[in-house]
Amino acid sequence: MIDIRGVSFSYDSVQAVRDVTAKIESKQLVALTGPNGSGKSTLLKMLARVLTPAAGSIEFEGRNIRDWTPKDYAKRVAYLPQDPDPAFPMRAIDVVVSGRAPFLGRFEWESDADYGEAARALEMCDASSLADRYLDEMSGGERKRVFLARVLAARPKLILLDEPLGSLDISHVQQVSDLLRDIVKRTDATVVYATHELNWAAAYCDRMLVMQRGALAFDAPPDELMRADVVRRLFGFEARVVEGWIVPAQPLPGERSPRSGG
Repeated sequence: MIDIRGVSFSYDSVQAVRDVTAKIESKQLVALTGPNGSGKSTLLKMLARVLTPAAGSIEFEGRNIRDWTPKDYAKRVAYLPQDPDPAFPMRAIDVVVSGRAPFLGRFEWESDADYGEAARALEMCDASSLADRYLDEMSGGERKRVFLARVLAARPKLILLDEPLGSLDISHVQQVSDLLRDIVKRTDATVVYATHELNWAAAYCDRMLVMQRGALAFDAPPDELMRADVVRRLFGFEARVVEGWIVPAQPLPGERSPRSGG
């Protein structure tokens, strides 16, 4: 699917990503996590061809991503940035159908079939009821569903999402996490998304990549990450694992603190 080989990138004199190598297979849900400023967004932008690596190479389906025409790449790879668009008066269905742009000719308008794909994508995101509503009338969680539907309207093989769980309440975090898992199952696509939600990522993902200071520090299934010693090493805080979830290393209700004595 996607083969990343020794990729690096710098903003002026600041190195954001350094010598990252990873191979991501098809039909996987992959979480990309790590502290702020660790290079997650920059790596996603290189995969999306928004940025060009200063060193190394990226291959998609056996071809260097720079060998694909922009239109052909856009048909297969979709990217949703962290803040895709401000809320402005535009109907959800019109936002979603714009995801069909790579399939249109230069002066061609969207067809009934394109609107059918848009309706299908909204339904997959449990957002059909939002079709005729305007973005500036929606909550943040509703807008996220609309923009995710826009990505799905193109039926991409690789979906790149930057912080799709950000700024969501816990109920919507669960719903979107479940939706990402369902997308992989129902479309056979690979989804790679940046997140700080370790517990939710571990509960739903096939694989977790952890970035540290621009480098790839960890690449393994979730159960290998969700251990107190690994979390301490990668994220620098004391934690405990309770039924597979990471929680702060402090006494739970009813437990005696180890410092309290007695």
